[in-house]
Amino acid sequence: MKFAVITNKSRDCDFSVTEKIVECLSEHGAECAVCSSAETLNKVVADCNAIVTVGGDGTILGIAQVAARSGCPVVGVNKGNLGYLAELEPDGISELKRLVSGDYYIENRMMLRTTVALSDGEKEFYALNDVVVTHDAVLRITDFDLSCDGYPVAHYRADGLIFSTPTGSTAYSLSAGGPIVDPAHRAIILTPICAHTLNSRPILFRDDAVLSVHCSSRDKGLARLYADGGEGYCLPDSTTVKIGRSPFPLKLIRFTTNSFYNILSKKIH
Repeated sequence: MKFAVITNKSRDCDFSVTEKIVECLSEHGAECAVCSSAETLNKVVADCNAIVTVGGDGTILGIAQVAARSGCPVVGVNKGNLGYLAELEPDGISELKRLVSGDYYIENRMMLRTTVALSDGEKEFYALNDVVVTHDAVLRITDFDLSCDGYPVAHYRADGLIFSTPTGSTAYSLSAGGPIVDPAHRAIILTPICAHTLNSRPILFRDDAVLSVHCSSRDKGLARLYADGGEGYCLPDSTTVKIGRSPFPLKLIRFTTNSFYNILSKKIH
């Protein structure tokens, strides 16, 4: 068996946790490929049985697209702050031996696929937590027209719109006043950011809905799209962005049946 180990160098500076992981898996007859980025992971993931991440939730977000598209399951060892997605703490590395015996189960997490139609073709983005459409400049309000399956839903004047999965409901969406949604549900959550209206509320759409948001700025500035907090992508004025469920879920490896609400009560207070 072969496993890819991808480490966030800023979290495991001396690679002490990474070395323990490699040692644990090697002792049980597995081969390990240590990767430094999503690009290097992409080169080896096709031959791997699972991916082990060392870092925080951001490390898992950073490789979510590669893992989901390949169908390779992921297990996280937490060296970050919250660690909602990680299954193990560093003192539980010995549990990784269960990867070799297949003693685990898979939890499928819905992801979002976002497309932007441009003059030279279509550009797509994938996100496990959220897709955010906002203004390119600070302190600028943008106009957003939202539709669902081709039917108008609402017009917003706001700092931005957050489209999140249930997994991402405890991230940026929560900070902006969005609801907490159990990841077992399938939904797309819309949370406006500082909307300039008295009746703006978050909306939960069914998971197979196709949402379209047309964004334009009255001061002719540019909108910007962020997928899972990555580097922003500038959108030409009067661009339409489409958001829907990705055909590729992220497969998270679980060793225990720890309740989402138990994790929530420990992490969020």
